[in-house]
Amino acid sequence: MEHRHGHPVAHDQADGERFLRSAFALALTILVVEAAGGFVAHSLGLLGDAGHVLTDVLALGASLVSARLERRPPAGRWSYGFSRAGILAALFNASTLLVVSGAIIIEAIGRLLHPVAVQGTIVWVVALSSLLGNLYIGLRLHGGHSHQNLNVRSAWLHVMTDAAASGTVLLAGVVIALTGWRVADPIASIVVSLLIVRFAWGILSETVAILMEATPGDVDLVALSEAISSDGAVRSCHHLHVWSIGSGERALSAHLVLHDMPLADTGAVISRSSSLLEERFGIAHCTFQVESQDRPCGDGDCAS
Repeated sequence: MEHRHGHPVAHDQADGERFLRSAFALALTILVVEAAGGFVAHSLGLLGDAGHVLTDVLALGASLVSARLERRPPAGRWSYGFSRAGILAALFNASTLLVVSGAIIIEAIGRLLHPVAVQGTIVWVVALSSLLGNLYIGLRLHGGHSHQNLNVRSAWLHVMTDAAASGTVLLAGVVIALTGWRVADPIASIVVSLLIVRFAWGILSETVAILMEATPGDVDLVALSEAISSDGAVRSCHHLHVWSIGSGERALSAHLVLHDMPLADTGAVISRSSSLLEERFGIAHCTFQVESQDRPCGDGDCAS
């Protein structure tokens, strides 16, 4: 049995932590400005957007803490390290987005039935400031390869959906300022919230799949098995499992039935298979159990 460990995401995690730190400070500033503007202008759109920014602050804070945990090396009972701390943060981020969006939709429906006077000029000025701030944060988080990290990507989703919210509220503020049509504010809130629900559900589904150790969606187990079995020394491959330890970090385990050969030669076969999987499929953590040609381990003879 052989284990091969790779850490190709360490640099991305460091970049992600740096971006998250600056994004957290700016999001906190936007939150204060939007909340104050919403109360002064009596705008549900701004207050709803401020609510989304609050979840941004919480999400960025959770992502920052988990990014630091992800960089801690394996120790003691945490044999895989803290790679899934970022997955838990992403799960929290997506869940809070769904809850807040639902609350905003309920409040917006009430405002549609009972419109409230809104100061359109204050709304669009504050929304414009928020839009520019969120776009800047989004560009920072999207930079480099850090966007491949699910933790950073969930934080980026928070920020970019809030940028969309700010843009919609900005449009509603302009409409109110020019026409006095007050229902533009709750309509904008509903549109934005539905948009956020759609994207948050995607992140939530992905995090649950990782926690359930499902095979990643872009992994073809048949192709993997065929690649491993293409080695002339390998008779067959079974009990093949692939799962994600964390963002960008995948693991594989399999049973290899080898042709007759000296025990000392099996190490070279495992090394070739591990190198092939890392080069062609990006799987750096591989564990193989070797079995003989005479008595292969079938489904009823050994544990998966």
